[in-house]
Amino acid sequence: MVGQKPKRPLPAGVLPAESPWTEEDPGSRVRAKAPRKDDASVRFTPEPGSQNQLGAAHAPESHAPPAPHQTPAERAKELVDELIGLGPDEIAPVVRRLLPLGNFALEEIARSFPGPLWRPSLATDSRLPRPEEISASAAALATFEGEAIPYLARLMRGPNPQARYYATLICGGYANTELVEPLTQVALDEDRECRRVALHLLSAYQHEPRYRNALGELRKCASDIAQPLPTRRRAISALTQLRDEASAALFVDLLADSDRGIGTASRVGLRVLTAHDFGFSRDPWLRWLSERGHEIRIQWLIEGLGDSRANIRLLASRELWHLTRFLQPLSEIADRNEFLAAQQHYQRWWAKNHPQ
Repeated sequence: MVGQKPKRPLPAGVLPAESPWTEEDPGSRVRAKAPRKDDASVRFTPEPGSQNQLGAAHAPESHAPPAPHQTPAERAKELVDELIGLGPDEIAPVVRRLLPLGNFALEEIARSFPGPLWRPSLATDSRLPRPEEISASAAALATFEGEAIPYLARLMRGPNPQARYYATLICGGYANTELVEPLTQVALDEDRECRRVALHLLSAYQHEPRYRNALGELRKCASDIAQPLPTRRRAISALTQLRDEASAALFVDLLADSDRGIGTASRVGLRVLTAHDFGFSRDPWLRWLSERGHEIRIQWLIEGLGDSRANIRLLASRELWHLTRFLQPLSEIADRNEFLAAQQHYQRWWAKNHPQ
């Protein structure tokens, strides 16, 4: 269930078996406390035979104790300055010293974020990289778990597109509804890759009330003539990519928008949502909505399998497969009779599983 963070191992060696910080008050680890004076005595000894994901057990310990009268903020800056130049197999001892510094550490990590990248994320990647694969700052930030969320949200609203992008990537390591709002904001980002990642991650929250609220905010943005035109277009695109069938009526209204780009984006959205295409004229769309608007999207798509246009039939077939996993999508060379046969199978399947 969303709200519970998935179990994800921390960078190896970050939390020793018997942490010297266990006498701290229970609860949030983010606290404005200076590190213990015996900080330099902390050592991590891996269990025999243990696998070290980041190789941190073999990294040299940092022996430098805090300077006399050093404030927590100064200590955090010193450690983060050291951290950002380290590799994946070297960060654990430094991260372990940052954890007790709480917000002081988080402020410094966010200021340096994302820092030197260990491996830039590529558009061809088959999966989103994990924080511990991105950079020292990213791995350290994620180690703070839920306490890092306000800092991630701030980075996602910041002026640096690289920081926004990698902060959004880190959200993939969480399952927390507090991220729905910042992810919705990034779904309108001017950077295409930021939007792509944000929309991918938002879809994981589709059964949450906050997700429904987010869709409502995107609809408001799309229809608000006070918003910049590029932002409105991105909102329409986001609603389309999230397959928000409740936006169909809105898209019909927006076909008549004074900006041609808004009208075109709305027509594309209607085509994807409904597997129909009545062009830019609102009247046939309004008639169709009055007849079929009460149905759910799967029924629209089943009807679309019988469309006279091959591109609409293909779209309907692929969308139905994505939603139902009932019939494999037909190929581009399939003729209309094959789509009509698939339509009959879907109609029988629907009647059996959703009797009136």
